[in-house]
Parts: sequence; structure tokens; C-alpha cells
Amino acid sequence: MSTTTLKKGFNLIGYATSPMGLGEDLRAFAAMLEYLQIAFSVIDIPTDVQGRVKVAWSHMTQEDYDTSVFFMSAMECQSLANLHPQLFSQPRKKIGYFLWELPDFPATHANALKLVDHIWCPTRFVQKAFFNRSRQLTLALPLPVVSQAPTGRKFRSELKISPKAFVVLFMFDLHSTTQRKNPQAVVRVFLEFLKIKPTAYLILKINRWQSKQQRELNWIPEHPRIKIIKETLLPGELSDLYKSSNCYLSLHRSEGFGRTLVEAMQHGLHLVSTNFSGPEDYLNADNTWLVSWSRKVVTPKDYPNLDADSWWSEPNEQHAVTQLLEAWQASKVSRNRQGVLDGAKFSHEALADKYLPILKTYL
Repeated sequence: MSTTTLKKGFNLIGYATSPMGLGEDLRAFAAMLEYLQIAFSVIDIPTDVQGRVKVAWSHMTQEDYDTSVFFMSAMECQSLANLHPQLFSQPRKKIGYFLWELPDFPATHANALKLVDHIWCPTRFVQKAFFNRSRQLTLALPLPVVSQAPTGRKFRSELKISPKAFVVLFMFDLHSTTQRKNPQAVVRVFLEFLKIKPTAYLILKINRWQSKQQRELNWIPEHPRIKIIKETLLPGELSDLYKSSNCYLSLHRSEGFGRTLVEAMQHGLHLVSTNFSGPEDYLNADNTWLVSWSRKVVTPKDYPNLDADSWWSEPNEQHAVTQLLEAWQASKVSRNRQGVLDGAKFSHEALADKYLPILKTYL
């Protein structure tokens, strides 16, 4: 950034071309600014998968603006400040669009929250964790979730799945904490469900597996009814994958937001999900088969950057099997109509009215 007088607008700083949730947060915000015809610049932070996502926005410029928005964890923001302090000294206002996935934020990282003037986050669950620690302005502002048009790819045909079979889907990133995403429980619940409905299939879409050792995936059984997709999919191909599925099963222990749950709703999939954390803002008994849970202690070895024990949920797997049976029954009647209606609330158009007055205060 230059040291001259900065224009009114937004510098977006994060993982703009990396296929990861934080990168999608930046891209979603950029698309919102594009929709509102507000100019912005982008600084793309390098990752091991940088460049995998192609971006092109007509309102993106090379200008330096007076407000910067950091799309990363607070801890990553601290690391960035140590390497590039000018990114924090030059803008007039700094916003951290931060994520956190536990009910409390660690005291040892509280100073990272103070690097920014204001904190934005996607759900009330995350908002409470940040505000309780920092007491600074913290807004719960979900970002748009916009699915791309399908490409026509036939995943059922490729995976040799019958057109009439009931297909359960779950996606997770190996760079997220697998303890938190809990895909092992998804497999266990599906195998129990198979004892009742032996013609069903489970598709596991695994992101960023390349840098992991094979032993880290040894918990996935070799089973003819469990299909694995490891390749990076284009946004339209993700729509094809959702279209090929009937149900999305998430037995997460905690989520800051849960983008794939919203995407699944938008595509009409029946949802079976843990009833805890960020998704409580938009999941309810009308659009989801909610799974009960009990409280479980999280230790610093279970979750990165913790300095003391915290807690999250332990979903009831027996209840999840029961709810999966309910989703199977509902799928025979229609897609998830209420989910489609509720998923539409995350469109650019639906969120623009909420964002525009806030954005104007920075312009």
C-alpha cells in the first residue's frame, strides 16, 4: 500500500485463489461488493493450493483503499502483522472477518483481536466467543453463499451408483481439524444405516488430502457402498455433486458457520446435522433432521491454538441413525423444499439490504 491519501473503499486480504473456506469467505465478500458496484482491491496470501480457484471481478482494482478486511483466523492475522506491519499501519480502518469454532476464545491470543478496529463473523455463536474476550465492536454478518450452475457432470454414473439409490454426502477439508469435523462418526452412522437400508451409498468429498499421509485416512474402510472423491472440483462440478445426492450428513462437533450445510440446503438436499454452534442460526426442525448431543471436553491437543481446556458437542450417533432414516423417508417424497427457501436467504440480493448500510459507514 502507498502512503498517499487513500481512497474510500476496501482492500480484501486473504486466500483469494485457494480452495478453502477462508478463501471462499473473501470471494463471497468480493462478489457482494461486485453486486453492489463497490470498488475493491485484493491481496492474495500464498498457500500450498494458491491459484487453484480462478477469480475475475470487474470492480477489482489495483488501488489502495482506506479500509482493509482480513479474511483469516485471528492467529494468522497476528502472523501477517509480524511479517507485514504496513498492512496494519496504513489503512484508516481495519476489519477482521474472523472465524473461531469453540465457545470461548483463548486469552493468550486476545491481542490478535486488537489488531483490527472491528470484528465481523458469520454467526452469533462466533460473535459471542469474540465479544466475551475482547469487548470490541463485533458484528454477526453472514456472507453470501452462491452456488454455480451445474456443468452436467454425472457423478452417479462415474461412481457406478444406481440412479434410484439413496446417496448420503459429506465434505471436509483435511486441513480443518478432523476431530472437529468428525467424519469418522459419519462413516460409523452410515454403516449402521446400511444394516437397515443396504442399497444406500455414502460419498466422502475430501479437500486438500495431497499433503497428508495415507495413514491419516486409514479410518475410511474399503467398502463398495462408500465412494471417495479427492480431486479439486470446479464450483459448477460441486453443484453437480450436490445434485447427485439426496442427503447431507454432518456430525460436526462444532462449526463456526458451516458453508456446505447452506449449499446443501440450496440444492434441496435433506440435512441431518448436529444441533450445535454456528449452524444454529439457520438450521431448525423445519429444514433439518437435527441430531442431539452431549457436552465434551476439548483439550489443547485436540484443537490448534488452545491454551486451556474448552468444550464442544459429541453428537448422539444412535439418534443420527434414526434421523437419517427420517431423511431417507422424506427423500422419497420430494427434495428439501424448506431448505431451498431458507438457503435462498444467503443470496447476494437477500444480504445486500443488510450489508449496504454497514458498508456505507466505511465509505
